[in-house]
Amino acid sequence: MDRGSSRIMSKLRRLLPEYSWIPVAAVVICNFAVYYITKFAVPESSRHYIDMSVDRAVPVIPFFVVFYVLCYLQWAVSWIMAGRESRSVCFRFAKADIAAKLICLVCFIVYPTIIERPSIEVTDFFTWALNFIYAADRPLNCLPSIHVLASWIAMRAAFAMKRPGNAYRAVMIVITVLCMFSVIFTKQHYVIDIPAGILAAEAGLAISKLLSDEKFLWVR
Repeated sequence: MDRGSSRIMSKLRRLLPEYSWIPVAAVVICNFAVYYITKFAVPESSRHYIDMSVDRAVPVIPFFVVFYVLCYLQWAVSWIMAGRESRSVCFRFAKADIAAKLICLVCFIVYPTIIERPSIEVTDFFTWALNFIYAADRPLNCLPSIHVLASWIAMRAAFAMKRPGNAYRAVMIVITVLCMFSVIFTKQHYVIDIPAGILAAEAGLAISKLLSDEKFLWVR
């Protein structure tokens, strides 16, 4: 290994212990796999629109795209914190996250959904950012909301950790609540997708409790 590669590996080890690399990578891979498997395997013609009167009453608020994107930072920080906390916490929540997303995979195949987005005129940064999200992310796989699921697990992980203080937990709660508002105010999800995402997350956590925290695949 050359000197440059050694420096990169050294920095990575300082950021995340080696035992957390496989679990964290597995979470990321599972997330993309669930999205792309259902994106290409399920034809758009078989997808369901499930909007209700409450969904039609929710306005578009482009500013909430900030919180929609902020969730990605929340997830990254959460996995760094979980990885640094301990093997058991890292393994437990990685298994929970993967189990919850596999539940979503089943839902996306058995009852595939799609949402109709409004046409947004670009007048400022927030409307531009929202249009960028619309262009980059097709409005598929709404129920349950993976956005809400991932933020909920990040929040639950915060309360399972001993190192972060109450300020960290409070921030995780606030971001998770804002995530719930963001998915509907950006018209990325239906209102029912929020409780469905929470239920999927809790089901994943329940499944994880049945498994040992001492091992993730071959990693101990």
